[in-house]
Amino acid sequence: MNKINSLLFQNDIVALLPELFLAMAFLIILVHGSFQVVTAISLYTYLTPSISRLTLVVLFLSLILVLNNPVINQIVWNATFITDNVGTWSKFMVISSMFFCVLVSEDYIFLARIRAYEIFVFFIGICLSLCLLISSYDLISIYLSMEFLSLIFYTLATWKRDSGFSAEAGLKYFILGSLASVFFLFGASLLYFVMGTTNLGSLALLFEDLTSSSIIAHLGLLCLGSALLFKLGAAPYHMWVVDVYEGAPTLVSLIFAAVPKFAILVVLCRIAFISSWSLFPSLWGGLFCTCGILSLFIGCLGGLGEIKIKRVLAYSGIGHVGFLCLGLSCGSLEGVQSIFFYLIVYMLTAVFTWTYLLHLQPLKKNCLSLVDSVGLAQSSPILGFITCLMFFSLAGIPPFGGFFAKVLVFVALIDGYFYLVAIFAVFTSVISAFYYLRLIKILFFEKTHTWVFFDAMSKSQALVLGLTSFIVLALIFNPNIFYLLSYKLGLTFLI
Repeated sequence: MNKINSLLFQNDIVALLPELFLAMAFLIILVHGSFQVVTAISLYTYLTPSISRLTLVVLFLSLILVLNNPVINQIVWNATFITDNVGTWSKFMVISSMFFCVLVSEDYIFLARIRAYEIFVFFIGICLSLCLLISSYDLISIYLSMEFLSLIFYTLATWKRDSGFSAEAGLKYFILGSLASVFFLFGASLLYFVMGTTNLGSLALLFEDLTSSSIIAHLGLLCLGSALLFKLGAAPYHMWVVDVYEGAPTLVSLIFAAVPKFAILVVLCRIAFISSWSLFPSLWGGLFCTCGILSLFIGCLGGLGEIKIKRVLAYSGIGHVGFLCLGLSCGSLEGVQSIFFYLIVYMLTAVFTWTYLLHLQPLKKNCLSLVDSVGLAQSSPILGFITCLMFFSLAGIPPFGGFFAKVLVFVALIDGYFYLVAIFAVFTSVISAFYYLRLIKILFFEKTHTWVFFDAMSKSQALVLGLTSFIVLALIFNPNIFYLLSYKLGLTFLI
């Protein structure tokens, strides 16, 4: 019996080896930096270059461990975590996007005079919490992973201690995020009161055998969905998004926009499509459709009158989350496939656009307005041309990657007989294309009467911009790679 228990425990260790490696790296880098910081202060130098490269090595090794995990399609750690195909590829996307963020962070941190090496420890903590969140198979583990992630985000949002905007962003995010956590705990307690368990697999069996609809169970699931949609940034839970994106450091806004959405969407799919699939027509379909319509409406109209680039991109993110919610509302394989394809394209495009803002950041310390990109196309024609193409992709103009992503959502809506919703989505997409075209117009056609100087782009920023733009623009010729991958991920939930 002891041998059997040891074998099972060894299997549990191997299944979560990437997470254990990230946890060990989190502690080791924290201790290493605390020992080296005295020497760095005495030599009047920074620790961030060496710690950033060490963080890149840790993330690269984590990618290798994720892709070579031998334990697949098993429930481990006493049914608390699960290892499956969607978890593997979701961890790959999360760690890859975090790798890009760390790659462009060193130059920004130097210019912003951020001397604390702990920011890279927080980056590893973000990857650890998101990987645990993706593999979570119990409401308790989901809550603990989400709170670990939220505590790091609260700290990062207020990292610029000399900025009133950053303090406001962190305080607003902390208050509203705590409210979302309360909703999640309240919903989990209601489900435990009705069902007697918090395990997602057990909930799936109990909901299938449920003869009558329970109002308390519906209310509990509604609270869970509201909390996760808040973390995703969907309307009407979007109150924090614009102000936090504007007030937080640009590097932190990049992480908020690109990194956590994949993990949160996977958790939402596990709860909606696996644990409570029988309640989809009466609960989830209406919730996702309502949030999608509101997100598209607020996203397309909110950014029309803005003059700050970060606020424009924040409203753009709300609109794109609306497309994700509409894909979820279909409740079909095509809908789930469309949201994963859309999310992959959006993450790559978000990394490009926010890295582009990092390149413009030295122009103004406080905020970036739309006119700060005047003259960039004349100064660097290649960068201006690629940026123009990526904004076309964000707007959904054919034949770029964003167009294929939106078409998949439209096809899923039409297959689900959501004709009016599809027409509304097309209408709002056309309106939201205005502020992308306005950015392109300012980039190429606005004239300046003064000399404009742009700092030289670093090698890391050029690498990230070139790689992300190449992947997105290559979808013009062959979108089947991401199409098949998203189809494979969709089969995990609706097989």
